[in-house]
Amino acid sequence: MINALHIAAQGMLKAESRANDVARNILKSTSEAANFKLEDAATGATPAPTGPTATGAQTVLPGGGFGGDLIQQMADLKASEIAFKANAKVFKTTEDTLGSFLDAEG
Repeated sequence: MINALHIAAQGMLKAESRANDVARNILKSTSEAANFKLEDAATGATPAPTGPTATGAQTVLPGGGFGGDLIQQMADLKASEIAFKANAKVFKTTEDTLGSFLDAEG
Protein backbone atom coordinates (compact mmCIF):
# COMPACT_ATOMS: atom_id res chain seq x y z
CA MET A 1 0.00 0.00 0.00
CA ILE A 2 2.72 2.44 0.95
CA ASN A 3 4.56 1.57 -2.26
CA ALA A 4 1.44 2.49 -4.28
CA LEU A 5 1.31 5.87 -2.53
CA HIS A 6 4.97 6.43 -3.32
CA ILE A 7 4.53 5.49 -7.00
CA ALA A 8 1.46 7.72 -7.36
CA ALA A 9 3.24 10.65 -5.69
CA GLN A 10 6.25 10.21 -7.98
CA GLY A 11 3.92 10.09 -10.99
CA MET A 12 2.28 13.35 -9.91
CA LEU A 13 5.68 15.02 -9.46
CA LYS A 14 6.84 13.83 -12.88
CA ALA A 15 3.61 15.04 -14.56
CA GLU A 16 3.94 18.41 -12.82
CA SER A 17 7.55 18.75 -13.95
CA ARG A 18 6.61 17.85 -17.53
CA ALA A 19 3.72 20.35 -17.50
CA ASN A 20 6.07 23.08 -16.25
CA ASP A 21 8.58 22.29 -19.03
CA VAL A 22 5.87 22.33 -21.70
CA ALA A 23 4.37 25.57 -20.35
CA ARG A 24 7.83 27.16 -20.43
CA ASN A 25 8.25 26.02 -24.06
CA ILE A 26 4.84 27.42 -24.99
CA LEU A 27 5.70 30.75 -23.42
CA LYS A 28 9.05 30.84 -25.20
CA SER A 29 7.64 29.96 -28.62
CA THR A 30 4.70 32.35 -28.40
CA SER A 31 6.88 35.21 -27.19
CA GLU A 32 9.31 34.56 -30.06
CA ALA A 33 6.42 34.53 -32.53
CA ALA A 34 5.14 37.79 -31.06
CA ASN A 35 8.45 39.58 -31.70
CA PHE A 36 7.51 41.66 -34.70
CA LYS A 37 7.52 45.37 -35.40
CA LEU A 38 4.45 47.50 -35.99
CA GLU A 39 5.76 48.15 -39.50
CA ASP A 40 5.70 44.39 -40.15
CA ALA A 41 2.03 44.24 -39.18
CA ALA A 42 1.19 47.15 -41.47
CA THR A 43 2.90 45.55 -44.46
CA GLY A 44 1.59 42.06 -43.70
CA ALA A 45 5.08 40.64 -43.17
CA THR A 46 5.50 37.73 -40.79
CA PRO A 47 8.56 37.08 -38.65
CA ALA A 48 11.11 34.56 -39.81
CA PRO A 49 10.52 31.05 -38.48
CA THR A 50 12.64 30.26 -35.44
CA GLY A 51 12.05 26.56 -34.86
CA PRO A 52 10.66 23.38 -36.42
CA THR A 53 7.54 21.53 -35.36
CA ALA A 54 7.62 17.99 -34.01
CA THR A 55 7.50 16.72 -37.61
CA GLY A 56 10.23 19.11 -38.73
CA ALA A 57 7.82 21.26 -40.76
CA GLN A 58 7.25 24.91 -40.00
CA THR A 59 3.62 26.03 -39.79
CA VAL A 60 3.20 29.79 -39.75
CA LEU A 61 -0.28 30.97 -38.87
CA PRO A 62 -1.72 34.37 -39.79
CA GLY A 63 -0.18 36.91 -37.47
CA GLY A 64 3.09 35.01 -37.38
CA GLY A 65 2.26 32.23 -34.90
CA PHE A 66 3.85 28.83 -35.27
CA GLY A 67 0.88 26.47 -35.29
CA GLY A 68 2.25 22.96 -35.55
CA ASP A 69 4.67 23.26 -32.67
CA LEU A 70 2.14 25.06 -30.49
CA ILE A 71 -0.51 22.43 -31.17
CA GLN A 72 1.90 19.64 -30.22
CA GLN A 73 2.88 21.49 -27.05
CA MET A 74 -0.76 21.99 -26.08
CA ALA A 75 -1.36 18.26 -26.62
CA ASP A 76 1.66 17.50 -24.43
CA LEU A 77 0.32 19.85 -21.76
CA LYS A 78 -3.07 18.08 -21.83
CA ALA A 79 -1.33 14.68 -21.60
CA SER A 80 0.57 15.90 -18.53
CA GLU A 81 -2.70 17.05 -16.98
CA ILE A 82 -4.31 13.65 -17.60
CA ALA A 83 -1.28 11.83 -16.16
CA PHE A 84 -1.36 14.02 -13.04
CA LYS A 85 -5.09 13.41 -12.53
CA ALA A 86 -4.69 9.65 -13.00
CA ASN A 87 -1.89 9.50 -10.43
CA ALA A 88 -3.89 11.70 -8.04
CA LYS A 89 -6.83 9.30 -8.34
CA VAL A 90 -4.57 6.32 -7.58
CA PHE A 91 -3.16 8.20 -4.59
CA LYS A 92 -6.64 9.08 -3.27
CA THR A 93 -8.00 5.55 -3.77
CA THR A 94 -4.99 4.02 -2.03
CA GLU A 95 -5.25 6.51 0.81
CA ASP A 96 -8.98 5.78 1.22
CA THR A 97 -8.33 2.03 1.21
CA LEU A 98 -5.55 2.36 3.76
CA GLY A 99 -7.85 4.53 5.91
CA SER A 100 -10.57 1.86 5.73
CA PHE A 101 -8.10 -0.81 6.84
CA LEU A 102 -6.98 1.32 9.77
CA ASP A 103 -10.59 2.06 10.76
CA ALA A 104 -11.42 -1.66 10.64
CA GLU A 105 -8.42 -2.48 12.82
CA GLY A 106 -9.06 0.25 15.38
